[in-house]
Amino acid sequence: MLRGLGCEAKGLGDQVALDYFDENSQDLYPRMDLGFKNKIHNEGDLKAVLHHIHFLYGNPTAYDFKVTTYGHHSTVSGLKNYVDVWYVLRTTQFPKGDHYLKIEVVQAEGATFLDVGGLGVLTFPDGLPTYLK
Repeated sequence: MLRGLGCEAKGLGDQVALDYFDENSQDLYPRMDLGFKNKIHNEGDLKAVLHHIHFLYGNPTAYDFKVTTYGHHSTVSGLKNYVDVWYVLRTTQFPKGDHYLKIEVVQAEGATFLDVGGLGVLTFPDGLPTYLK
């Protein structure tokens, strides 16, 4: 389990959050894991995705670390552990607390270092989960 790597995952999450904030696909793309790179094939594709997210939710104007959560996915090769690093966002369109940036940190395929499995901006229309309050 990645639980013992929570500080390392948080550090990677902080780097990725800054890359998201700055729409910096050049530094972000090399940090993405193989599964992500199978869907987003290059830095240019990632730049387009980041630009689209900023278009939908507004440009981020501030973000603050909120919490890390732990879990696992079922994959064809077995269970894959992850750490989700959560940040509360404020954007040019939404006040702080309406949207959250989630960065999924995973162990790289066949390696001991950490990669980013994905990231996304989420909102909770039915109320915040307890761990984000």
